[in-house]
Amino acid sequence: MLTKAALRTTEMMRQAHARLRRGQLPVDLLDASIGRSWQRCLDHGLSPGRVPELPRLSGSELRDRRDSHRRLIALAEPLLKRVAEDLRGCQLLLAGPDATVLKSYGKRFVLDERLDIAPGIILDERWFGTNAPALAVIERAPVLVKSSEHLMFPENPVSCVAAPLLDVSGDCLGLIDLTFDAGHPRPEIFLRRVQQLTGALEQQLFRDHYQQRWVLQVHASLAELDGVACGLVAINEAGLILAVDPQAAQWLGRDATGLIGGHIESLLGRSWTELRRQCETNSALLGLELTGGQLVGRLNPPEAWRPATLDGEVGGGSGNRMPIKSSRPRRPVLESLVASWPQILAREARRASQALAAGLPVLLQGDTGTGKEQLARALHTSIDEKAPFVALNCAALPESLIEAELFGYGEGAFTGARKGGYDGRLVQANGGTLLLDEIGDMPLALQARLLRVLQERVVTPLGDHREVPIECRVIAASHRDLEARVEVGDFREDLFYRLAGVVVELPALNQQQPLTETIRHRWEVLCRGHGRDLPLAESLCERLAAYDWPGNWRELEHCLEAALVGAEPELDALTLDALSPRWQRKLTGGAPSEALAIRSSGTAGGPQELRELQQAHMQRTLEACDGNYTAAARALGVSRSTLYRRLGR
Repeated sequence: MLTKAALRTTEMMRQAHARLRRGQLPVDLLDASIGRSWQRCLDHGLSPGRVPELPRLSGSELRDRRDSHRRLIALAEPLLKRVAEDLRGCQLLLAGPDATVLKSYGKRFVLDERLDIAPGIILDERWFGTNAPALAVIERAPVLVKSSEHLMFPENPVSCVAAPLLDVSGDCLGLIDLTFDAGHPRPEIFLRRVQQLTGALEQQLFRDHYQQRWVLQVHASLAELDGVACGLVAINEAGLILAVDPQAAQWLGRDATGLIGGHIESLLGRSWTELRRQCETNSALLGLELTGGQLVGRLNPPEAWRPATLDGEVGGGSGNRMPIKSSRPRRPVLESLVASWPQILAREARRASQALAAGLPVLLQGDTGTGKEQLARALHTSIDEKAPFVALNCAALPESLIEAELFGYGEGAFTGARKGGYDGRLVQANGGTLLLDEIGDMPLALQARLLRVLQERVVTPLGDHREVPIECRVIAASHRDLEARVEVGDFREDLFYRLAGVVVELPALNQQQPLTETIRHRWEVLCRGHGRDLPLAESLCERLAAYDWPGNWRELEHCLEAALVGAEPELDALTLDALSPRWQRKLTGGAPSEALAIRSSGTAGGPQELRELQQAHMQRTLEACDGNYTAAARALGVSRSTLYRRLGR
């Protein structure tokens, strides 16, 4: 709409009305939306200077109309009242989706005796001609109608802007109009203001609708992350994207319809289980490498959400299931976790628990996927499971965000800061445990400040002079060799010794021998979680134990769980045949399983039979995932488009 603002001058409109009086529609002199409106008005038999009697609701009709729009009024009125106090000399209108004025705030404009713009008046284009409320409904977009652009009022003393208010389904709930003196030199300011109003209300509608879901905020700037320009993405507990608002689609550089139904992991490239655990019961800031640049995100948990885990859970594949009720007494989480570990490693984990309880910090070292975060949670739970457990992934945030997220900030610390400020992770962990995940990626400048906080046990939020005392247990974790980073100067030596009270080195999965016992233990835990009683064939267990497992626990967990959910009900035991072709290739060094090879060589249509077996396995997995193609594709290790194609959907 603003692309032609430079042409919408008084002289230009004088020429437009002169040509209209000569019977010509001056489309070339008008903004595109105004030209379309003038054409419709002329088709309705309207003309400049002829003002018919405008329809207006009676008192009882207006009460009924307001009653039918209770939700709209309750949502918008508090904000409109505050804005009207700020914009003295302007009139704010709240109208229904048919451009009937429901409420008026601020100054009241009366164009003449018959044109009192007040509640109850119907600003339909068929009677009132070109006007912002009617045009916003028709165009479904914010519009500016300058004074003489009102077709029937060439000498109109006011201009107006309006924008529709759309709900999460894209339906128009109503609209907001802002009317002001026509002589204002910059009417575009009011257009932006009404866009901000509707944007804020649409965000509130989105949050209210998805208050029991995860909501991801995205923006290019931390300062604007809580503003009306941020985008919102709703996500269910399984990590599937439920809704994407227009701002989020713009920031993500993707069409909203193409994102809905997909998995958040494919968008963010990170484990959904880890993201949820990082969030805990508080919002978590994220650094997002998207659309070729760096975005900022904040993941907000559902209302009254609490993380749920299974006894003995190690990998991320089971993180979105609720605990299974059992009549058996529950084993302590730490003991369940280390039950299948080598004796020396289990002893070190118990030593770390005792040290943490005594106030010593614990440092966990190990490759990605070796279970550092799971051990950290188990250590915390072994001491006080009711105390807060707060995790901060230092590698997930850009340098500009870590300080605000870790130490918090005061109100007004920077443009866009939350009203009332933000406590920060250290304060949130007070009385509990703070996990500094991937501490090896923390910038050197922040390492110095963290060291002071750990020594003095006092936090000073950004932009604030208050000193907040804290008392929390500290667990640090990193896949990097911190001692090696100290030697090359990338990590502070004094901070390393402050964090390394007890160091637990988690070996890669293929270094934990005998691995067969570990695999059997994990399989039993998964079977209990899914309510299955399916033995694991000894030959398959040996093949699994011989595999290298570059993804460590995560890869093992995904392999076992995908096999379990895709297993046929009549199976007596899980064998190599029951795995997906992808895992058969991995476990046999690139060749298909022996059983499949025999079948394909013993029949004329061998390749065809192999395809049928693959298709049947995919169908079983899809049924086990309740028809969820995204979850089934992830379990099978293929793309969703491949799954659609193979099943002929």
